[in-house]
Amino acid sequence: MGRPLADNNESPHSDGEGDSNLQPAPIMYSESRGDTKMNRVGVVSVEADQVTKVYSVGHVNYPALRGVSLKIERGELTSIIGPSGSGKSTLLNIIGALDRPTSGHVRIDGVDIRKLSDNQLAKIRNRKIGFIYQSFNLINRLTAVENVEMPLIARKIPRNLRRDGATKLLSAVGLAQKAHKRPTELSGGEQQRVAVARALVTKPAIVIADEPTGNLDSKTTRELLNYITEVNRTMGTTFVIVTHNPEVSERTHRVISIRDGMIEKEQRLQRIDSFAK
Repeated sequence: MGRPLADNNESPHSDGEGDSNLQPAPIMYSESRGDTKMNRVGVVSVEADQVTKVYSVGHVNYPALRGVSLKIERGELTSIIGPSGSGKSTLLNIIGALDRPTSGHVRIDGVDIRKLSDNQLAKIRNRKIGFIYQSFNLINRLTAVENVEMPLIARKIPRNLRRDGATKLLSAVGLAQKAHKRPTELSGGEQQRVAVARALVTKPAIVIADEPTGNLDSKTTRELLNYITEVNRTMGTTFVIVTHNPEVSERTHRVISIRDGMIEKEQRLQRIDSFAK
């Protein structure tokens, strides 16, 4: 997917100013989005209605999605699986408001993204969606805490508030002692934890993750999954995860299998509130 998380290029300094184990920690936020398992179940967070996506090269059309329809409830932890070229990353891009469908409708919290301008799409991404990528997409010249701050700059959050929020998230993912390290000074697992903190710093309703464990070893994968399920359970954050890893999909509430641009099957694994038990 490769698109930067922030929708402007401002530096964290523009206004003048771990350990190896990722264990679930209390999510330290100064305010709550107000989602509980009582009021989020049954509310649709993302809806795709007969979505198609066709890429054209010269006079040749390549259909990537062929009439995909699905609903993802608020607070749901959903995985999307399928072979390479099946359309799963294309669907993730559209659900994440990074691209528009050729036809059909995608609604994020009830807002039809086909009707939005580029600037409006950027605001949707910044205010409602967090992104986690396989390759981390951190900025090497910035420290960990500065990377986590980036989405807050687009919101014009004052420096002291964004630094406080970023620091708390790094502490929650076990990286308080490495907040001022640059990505090149961190392990792959630590870099992904910085990316997770960055995705969560805006308190998004939805987190889009494209192969988030693809560059991690099995131990770090399990630790990351523990943290994602803890965030989902305690905050009601909706996660949509593209993965090839069965260990990841088995930890989600629902698995959607895509083949040749269409939904092949769906499997419900757990109730949406099951992680609260």
